[in-house]
Amino acid sequence: MSSDRRPVRAAILATGLAGVLAFATLGGAATEEDLFRQVKVDVFDQDWPAVLSGCDEILRQKPSGQAAARASFYRARALSKIPGREAEGLDAFRKFVAAYPREKVMVEEAWGGIFTAACHPRAASRAACGVALREGLADSSSYVSTLAAIRAADSGDEALRPRALATLKKAYATQTEPEIKNEILIAILKIDPKQVPQAAATPPPPPAAPGPPRGKPPAAKQPTLIKMTVYNKIEKRYELKINLPVAFARMLVDSLDEEDLQDISREAEKKGIDLDDIFQAIEKNGAGKLLEVDSEDSHIEIVIE
Repeated sequence: MSSDRRPVRAAILATGLAGVLAFATLGGAATEEDLFRQVKVDVFDQDWPAVLSGCDEILRQKPSGQAAARASFYRARALSKIPGREAEGLDAFRKFVAAYPREKVMVEEAWGGIFTAACHPRAASRAACGVALREGLADSSSYVSTLAAIRAADSGDEALRPRALATLKKAYATQTEPEIKNEILIAILKIDPKQVPQAAATPPPPPAAPGPPRGKPPAAKQPTLIKMTVYNKIEKRYELKINLPVAFARMLVDSLDEEDLQDISREAEKKGIDLDDIFQAIEKNGAGKLLEVDSEDSHIEIVIE
């Protein structure tokens, strides 16, 4: 008897399964949020072709839907990450900024994408970098203008530097995040070390460490400040007078990209200077006069404190 019922049960199960599949096909299509959830997974995995495909599907189904802004943003990011399609990414970021001005956070991130794509070493046009940075410096967002100014410090565009410097000094005076202040300071140093804010160049001394145990000599004090002066004997004035924390000097060197660092190292070697040896000498010798050069025209001193 039970064996006679098996075909019937199998038929019922098959019919039920067919009904479920039909429902999924006809009425259970993935929603915007379902699609975007997968996009986020693909972004996490850095599967940029999949991100592009998912965003295109969202925009095809619901070009004005709730996920349209996010899909447009991640579509631009995906294009900028796919080799050979960086120019399309730059164009997509620009379209996103124009289409969604109220999406403040994503717009600011999009500007970062614009600067990266336009100023990339493999960018099709060098002029595009200058255009993008000028637009960024003129933007009403302090975040965007500061980011553009930081980028301008690396661009090599001399015409942009005075404008970028003014933006950086204003941003430094109002910024409260230590990491961002350091980025701004490094950018100022790259443009013109003489313009380093004195408040940054002469930080307050750290709190005194507990005294050494009796019977042991005190440890050598770690140098913290580089003081450099260049005096013009002919005009009887200082051309440069700057106090720079040793840590910032190291940060400035470390912040250079590999190509710039190699160029600077080669030029320094021509003059018998090893950049690494300079910092090693500072750490080894501690406080005192590191360098003094006297010529007919000028007098240069570098003192470590």
